[in-house]
Amino acid sequence: MATNKSLCAICDLRHLTTSSTHWCPECEEAHCINSEEHHSLSKSSRAHQVIPISANNNLPLFIANIDLFCSYHNEKYTQYCVKHECPICYKCIKEHGNCDGVTVLEDLTLDVKKSEMFRDMEQGLKDIMGNISRIREDRESNVKTIRDKKELIISDVTRLKQKINSHLDKIARRFHERTS
Repeated sequence: MATNKSLCAICDLRHLTTSSTHWCPECEEAHCINSEEHHSLSKSSRAHQVIPISANNNLPLFIANIDLFCSYHNEKYTQYCVKHECPICYKCIKEHGNCDGVTVLEDLTLDVKKSEMFRDMEQGLKDIMGNISRIREDRESNVKTIRDKKELIISDVTRLKQKINSHLDKIARRFHERTS
């Protein structure tokens, strides 16, 4: 469902142009401060968890682009088919009636942050970030070492060049003195 996240969806329907301040992921709509108050008081949407529009804009694309509605029936996903590993709406249940493991989507996501797998993944990501940080520090140290060695080599080459030029100048002077 494509919607303009910078304008309030409710005001837009009333032909008003109002900047949005909040985003409702369940409705997939942006709301201004006045519409957000109505949204939070309405019986059908009072349980929705809205977030500031700035927080929604900072979400990674792979999260922000998660579709909450069935592409076949345009209904909200409420179930999950374990066999096919896909979310389904209440109309899709007919097609997945013989599948083992159709469960309520909310039950699957309820304690996801408390699950052992989530903690393992979180720890794994922390370890990866630590490794990346160490690799970055090592790379910066290597670049500094290379720069220092380059300067040292340039200095040595310059010194050697001066010695060679001085020696050649001496030879040229001796040759000049003998031939004159």
